[in-house]
Formats: sequence, structure tokens, C-alpha cells
Amino acid sequence: MPRSDDRTEVEDLQTGAAGSFFMSLHPNRSLSQPGFVFLMSSVALISFISGMAFLSMGAWPVLGFFGLDALLIYLAFRLNFRAARRYETVDIQNDVFTITRIAPDGAAKVEVFDAYWARAMIEKGRLWVTNRGKLYEIGTFLGEDEKIEVQELIATALETYREGGFLQSPSPRTSIIS
Repeated sequence: MPRSDDRTEVEDLQTGAAGSFFMSLHPNRSLSQPGFVFLMSSVALISFISGMAFLSMGAWPVLGFFGLDALLIYLAFRLNFRAARRYETVDIQNDVFTITRIAPDGAAKVEVFDAYWARAMIEKGRLWVTNRGKLYEIGTFLGEDEKIEVQELIATALETYREGGFLQSPSPRTSIIS
């Protein structure tokens, strides 16, 4: 019975790497939903108390501006939460490198190419995946340190893939990777 170490290099090249690599990148958002409710309650309470103070002094139009300020803060945070729904996934499996971008409205854009020719690099503060002369930017919402971490993880996975090793999804070290 042949053992796994009896395989030839040709067989290794034909089978490619075993396992799979999957990484999901999310924008970093530090305010949770309960935190948002607390913040908006505080803003509304302070705006109401301040508005009532101005109303008691006879400056009644100020009450409306305090309400408008609270409304604008609310809308700004809602837009921020909507933008936070976007994310990207990176997948290496069965000789295919796939980048999937999910927009805030749920629309998906998929880029698929040969994993053997893919390379990850950072140039001018931007994270790129190259494949046969084409560039694909990923992680536009990531910070500089996070881009370096993601680039290293992808480069290591691609190197493991080209060597025919066992691909494994990374353990998240930051909140942007799940």
C-alpha cells in the first residue's frame, strides 16, 4: 500500500494544496447597537434639556435647532452603520483564488482567477492582489497595520498553496478578520 510520502512531485503539482483558505474582511466599527441606543438617548436628553432651558428664557427657535442637531447625529450614525454592512471575502480552494465584495445593499461582485499566479502586495498604502498583470485592490476600508496583516496572511497562504502544503484559514488576530 503506497504511503503519502511516496507521491512524486508530478502528483503534488497535479493535486495542488489540500484544504482551503478563507478570510472575511470587515470594516472596524467600535460602536455597538446598544452603545448607539445609549448615545442617542443621551444626545436626545441633553438636547431636550438644553432646548427647554432656552425656551424658558424666551428663545423658542433654539429648541428646534437642538432637535435638528439630534436628528442629524442620528442620520449620520445610521449611514455609518449602513456602510459597515459591506465586507470582502478571500478564498483559495481547488486552484481558484476568489475575491468577493459585498456592498452595503447586499450586491455581490466576484473576481475569480488562478491561485498559482496570484500575489499579494502593498504599494503606496494600498493592498493589491495581482494576477497575470491585472491588479485587484482589496481592503480599502482597512487601516495600515491591518493591510499589512492581511497581506502577510494571503502571501503565506499562496506560498503554501504553490508548495502543495495544507491550506488553513487564519485565526483572527484583529476584529476585521473573521
